[in-house]
Amino acid sequence: MHSVSRSSKKSKEDILKIAVEGAKLLKELTEEAGEKYRFEYSPESFTGTEPEYALEVCNAVLDVWQPTADRKAIINLPSTVELSMPHVYASQVEYMSKNLKYRDNVVLSLHPHNDRGCGVSDAEMGILAGADRIEGTLFGNGERTGNVDIITVGMNMYMQGVDPELDFSDMPKLCHAFESFTGMSINPRSPYCGSLVFAAFSGSHQDAIAKGMHWIEEKAPDTWTVPYLPIDRPISEETTMQTSSASTASLERAVSAIFWRRNTA
Repeated sequence: MHSVSRSSKKSKEDILKIAVEGAKLLKELTEEAGEKYRFEYSPESFTGTEPEYALEVCNAVLDVWQPTADRKAIINLPSTVELSMPHVYASQVEYMSKNLKYRDNVVLSLHPHNDRGCGVSDAEMGILAGADRIEGTLFGNGERTGNVDIITVGMNMYMQGVDPELDFSDMPKLCHAFESFTGMSINPRSPYCGSLVFAAFSGSHQDAIAKGMHWIEEKAPDTWTVPYLPIDRPISEETTMQTSSASTASLERAVSAIFWRRNTA
């Protein structure tokens, strides 16, 4: 009879070895298959790990993969159980962005969770800190309290004049698909898509919206304008983050679709 050690504690050297051996195996199997898969490495306990050690492990994996401009590797940094506050997470992301090897050939990705309700903040501050990519889910669906809501992040980016390269042109279809596939209902206060997004109960708010609607009727602006809500904030030529005409058109369709969904629900 063989005894099995119950200790799962591993040294830093052991963990580094596991990561490197896994990277080598993945590369070997891919070459044997004659494929050119894009590799991704994710240090799952990133926010609870010393940044210097997380960097050491990620760089060791990249040394194995040797990413190039036409075959970039993804380094994915999760905010598992949100151990770090958003500004701290952003600092950790910035450190990795500035010190990763092969940086021009690495897609720095984030995988925010929502255990403390800060998933969107983690994503947005992480982007500002140097991230290139966000992993999220529709309406934040995921284990425990969920992952970051990719719709909120994407629409927030639109509002700031940045195209997230996501198609929100048929929001009713997207909402229906989510509810049909998951059997879950969308929170009525979910940003951009909830049934109460455009519902104002306060008299002063109702007055502001009414005045805005009258202004639209009188001025007939060329661009889509949503009174009171900062959904389509104008982007001037001096603004550093420019929006393309395609982005604006897509946003207009998305907002129009939201109105349609609420009016036909």
